[in-house]
Amino acid sequence: MFERAVLDQELEVSLRARRSAFVIDPLLALSTPLGARLTGRLSAAADLWVTRTFWQVIDSSDYYRRDPPALWPEALRAGLPESIGEDLHRALSLWETTRLRTDLTHCRLHWVSDNLGESVFPDGAPPDLIERYEALHQSLTARADPGDDATGTAGFYGTIDSLALAAALGNASLLTLAPDAPTSCLGLACAQVGLGLEPAPDGEDAELGALATLERQRLREMIVAAGCTPLLWGGLRLAVVHPLLCGDPGGRLEHFDTHLMDPVSIDSALEDDDSGFDLLAPCPAVLAAGDPWRSARHFWQRI
Repeated sequence: MFERAVLDQELEVSLRARRSAFVIDPLLALSTPLGARLTGRLSAAADLWVTRTFWQVIDSSDYYRRDPPALWPEALRAGLPESIGEDLHRALSLWETTRLRTDLTHCRLHWVSDNLGESVFPDGAPPDLIERYEALHQSLTARADPGDDATGTAGFYGTIDSLALAAALGNASLLTLAPDAPTSCLGLACAQVGLGLEPAPDGEDAELGALATLERQRLREMIVAAGCTPLLWGGLRLAVVHPLLCGDPGGRLEHFDTHLMDPVSIDSALEDDDSGFDLLAPCPAVLAAGDPWRSARHFWQRI
């Protein structure tokens, strides 16, 4: 009995559920104070990633306060709400206050910078994430028309950054404004770089529609648990976007050769529940084989 009691005292069981990962579209976080508050509250419930463009807009906040519509491509400016100047000003103020009061390494946000020392990653992030992101980002921006007005705006590049980062992470979704929201740049950006944007399956396919319903329910439960319900009641229109990259036909990810990666690293990754290892996530060797966005599909649904 004594030995058993000792064993019971020494036995410790730790359970930790894997956190969902989302890339936050800069226009969601910056164009309205509701989006800024949503990002702050959800960071306690999920791994949230922000982009370089997000920080660049905050660093240039004086410019955007003087000319709020400049954040968006000209084609979208006429449809912006009358309150956009005030909304942007209040959102920027919230983020500036957060940055002044909080050590950025402890603000519960993650991002990719030019090097590892300036980046903030959660446990289990892919070790080649910076290289993977840079390759995807460069190949995606190469699809844009440099002469188009949209490519000169932070709203466009913020969406491009978000799509590239979500694809690089492999297990992350993009949390953004609904494509039909007047402040969303998602539809325009995808069209400009030739990416498909498809609604999630609905009732036409019962089984696939049930999956969409289940995901939407779980996302809503997370939003409720994080105390974000009033933000949606206040008018915030959210959508989630899932990237599906199948790579170039000459080097499709579904059939990539395992010699492209060290077998030891593959085995260790598959055994590591925290890594979220994804055989469909682009790796640098496959990215070099061609345009990884050629057969890409992006599924979205409203939350």
